[in-house]
Formats: sequence, C-alpha cells, structure tokens
Amino acid sequence: MAVIISTLDDFITYLNTLYETDSDAPSSGDDDYTTWTSLANIAVNLWEAEEGVLWRELFVKLTDAPDGTKTTSASVTSYSCPTLFSFPASGYVWLGSGTNKTKYKIIDQKDIQLYENDLGYWCYFLMDGSPTLEFNPNLTITGSLTINYNYYKKATKLTTGASTFEMSDPLFAVYYALSELRREEGDTSASSIATQKLEGMKTRNIMPSWFQHQTSGSEDDGGFGI
Repeated sequence: MAVIISTLDDFITYLNTLYETDSDAPSSGDDDYTTWTSLANIAVNLWEAEEGVLWRELFVKLTDAPDGTKTTSASVTSYSCPTLFSFPASGYVWLGSGTNKTKYKIIDQKDIQLYENDLGYWCYFLMDGSPTLEFNPNLTITGSLTINYNYYKKATKLTTGASTFEMSDPLFAVYYALSELRREEGDTSASSIATQKLEGMKTRNIMPSWFQHQTSGSEDDGGFGI
C-alpha cells in the first residue's frame, strides 16, 4: 500500500483539500491548525485503543527508544523504562553484547515473594506510574553492560509538523477528522471511510508477510503436515 501521507503537515494539507477544497492550508499557530492537530491525536488515541488489537507498529526494542536506561551501572538493580513503555513483549531481558550476553527471565511482579532467597537470573517490570526494570537484588550487576529487551509502546502523539504517524494508514486520521468537522452537516460519508480504513489496518495487522509460512505448516509449504 502506497503511503499518501506520513507527517502532521501532510495530514493538515490533505484535510484542508477535502474540507475547504482549496490550497491555502492553515499554518502552525492558526486556530484551525491547532484544532485539526487535536483531531489527529484523537484519531491516534482511537487507533491505539482499538479493542482486541495489538498493533505491529507499537512493538519496539529498547535500543530504538529515545529514552529509558540502556546500560547497567555497577551494583545497581533498578533501571528506568522508556516514557512510552506499556508492557514487555518478550520473555527475557539480555545483558551484554554480541554473543557474550546473559539472559534474565522476566517473571510477574506478583510472584516476587516466591524468589526472596533465589540466586537465579531473573528480573521483573515494576508497573507503577513510572515503570522500572528490576533485576534480582540478590545478584551483583556488572556495570557498562547493554540492556536489551522488546516491549509494546504507547502511541506517539503528533506535536510538530514533522511528527510522523505510526499507524500504517494515516488516512484513517484524515477521514476521522473530516467526519468530526462535518458532523453538524449530517454528512456521514467520511465516517464510513474512516471505519473502512481502520478495518483495513486491522486486517493487514494479522496477515502473514509474503512467503511467510503458516505456523501450523503443511507438506506443500515445507511444514510438518499430518
């Protein structure tokens, strides 16, 4: 699918064409620009919170995050998570680099008391207002080791014209905004298109990639048939 828009400025320009039918799009600081940006972020919120869906675009690695502690400090067992951290998306946290890494099994924070005297390689995520990664306090952590784990993030909000959408089809945001702007006119066509765009993203989200074998496998595709 070709991406027609990707940034907030693209969104503003495209929405202006559909709503105002002219080429004079509002600029940053204009009332319309501010209002339309808010509508774009509401669309992002709706996309992020779509029930029953975990979006591929929101599965990321700690190494790609703009913040969050990425390196250990000697004898320190507690480390901050990225601001947009939602929950871990892997069973282990790795410390080290290259082929010289040690894996720490992620356990549920409610089970911590079961490991009070344990000397195993485990850790957990303390999910309070500011999530932290906590390693077994009975171990001594070496400093300057790279921390690596995968996690599911919260969607990034649009703040400047260069801010990019994370959703695969930002036209959902455009048509959602258009439907809100035309609500008082009783025009529901944009709302219908927005719904179609969201459903399309949900379908693509669960589709396997080209040439990717199905998990079940079969004799025809080289898998383990029955």
